[in-house]
Amino acid sequence: MSHKPTSNIAKSTPRIAILPSSQIVYTLTKAPMAHKTNSKEQFLFKYYNFKFSTELKLPLKAAPSTINQGAYSMVLTKELFPVFETNLLFLKYYNVSYSIRDKDFFQHLV
Repeated sequence: MSHKPTSNIAKSTPRIAILPSSQIVYTLTKAPMAHKTNSKEQFLFKYYNFKFSTELKLPLKAAPSTINQGAYSMVLTKELFPVFETNLLFLKYYNVSYSIRDKDFFQHLV
């Protein structure tokens, strides 16, 4: 009989989506040529947007147990969050969320 080890951390598959691209055409007028025509040079810039999302579900035991611990964890997350930028890919925004459990604080909200 085989037994698979179970993990408390649920596995999540990373997802990537290619969003609609945008393009901008710039026209640069150069020196006038013969017969009163201007030579023009056009540059096409095309921008691609990607959306990458993943989720890490931690067990309830790993969640901060007070509001103060949750606030401290959020400050640490903001300071220590890695940078995912290169000279061709720029990170516009990111969203980090996690659970906080505090029986005393949330008991008064009901």
